[in-house]
Amino acid sequence: MKKARPTMRKPLPEARRRSKAIQVVPGFFELHRIHSLDYLKVLLAIGVVLAHSILIQNQLVPWSYMLGNGVLRSLVPTFSTLSGYCFFVTYSRGKAGRWLGGLILLYLFWIGFYAPIWVNRDTTAADALQVLLLGTMHLWYVAGLILAAGLLIAFLWLGRRTRTGLAPLLGAALVCALLGTGLAFWAFLHEPSLPLDVSRNGATVIFPFFAFGYALAGLVRDRGLDALPSARTLWLVIAGLFALRLVEAYMSMQAYGVSILSMPELPFLSYPAAVLLFMAFLRLELPEAPVSLSLWSASIYFLHIFLIFVVRHFGAKSLFVYVLVGVTVPVLIAAAFQRLLPRLLPSLRSKRAYR
Repeated sequence: MKKARPTMRKPLPEARRRSKAIQVVPGFFELHRIHSLDYLKVLLAIGVVLAHSILIQNQLVPWSYMLGNGVLRSLVPTFSTLSGYCFFVTYSRGKAGRWLGGLILLYLFWIGFYAPIWVNRDTTAADALQVLLLGTMHLWYVAGLILAAGLLIAFLWLGRRTRTGLAPLLGAALVCALLGTGLAFWAFLHEPSLPLDVSRNGATVIFPFFAFGYALAGLVRDRGLDALPSARTLWLVIAGLFALRLVEAYMSMQAYGVSILSMPELPFLSYPAAVLLFMAFLRLELPEAPVSLSLWSASIYFLHIFLIFVVRHFGAKSLFVYVLVGVTVPVLIAAAFQRLLPRLLPSLRSKRAYR
């Protein structure tokens, strides 16, 4: 009787070893932290500060209109895709409930922090409840992310019960995306008075990209980063897409003028642009930063509106000042926090998390 020959695992190709998805058994890759995504978070957060500075200053002129609608409209979809990708690891480790609970507490804290801005004498209980459910100012994204994560967990459960895998999740994401786009264009063309929250919310804007990011993480887990197009191909396509988006914004500006309501929240080209931008950063190899870029981006996102209102209170009206203060002060606060926290809690020095 012949003895079975021992099998030897072939060494990974160099390109695959360099990627941050390391093959642990044939056909299965362990997701590791991809440092380029940390840089992406900071870039997106800075873009959010610029977008909100333009809106708060009411500086809608041709250049800001084209930049906003041609480029900055991709910020939320890209951030949503990134969040879904990272959530894959959280869900796989059985920590989705804890993550969601922590996000809800974080949201409630910042809603309370910004209460002096959105609460006034005329605010009714119904108004407060609406703000609590849908968010206000930049916090609508966090409220939407909570809803998107809840929907994703529900449709993953449905996929397990029906043994259909990701089909219910991806089908629901497609329906929500089409619904949101349809409502936005209907409001744009026929019903301008339709509340923005009807078409721009966690279900119609964030959930489709969040679900795609989750599915993309599963693909990388199963087949590695080499399953994605090359970085060169992705960046070339992205350059073409964003050029077309600028043309799209220019045509809208010529036809309808410069107004925040003169273009739907997510024009058609915003979908592939956001998804491909995230994939391109997945393929980008960057060194680990010596600081916590995730903490930087979170600090910028949560504090910039407050800081812009502070400098406005003291008479500042410069777009440059808004962006400068909205980025640098949160970064300084995050850097100080990062240096002080390990001294207060020494156990954190040895802890590393996939963020």
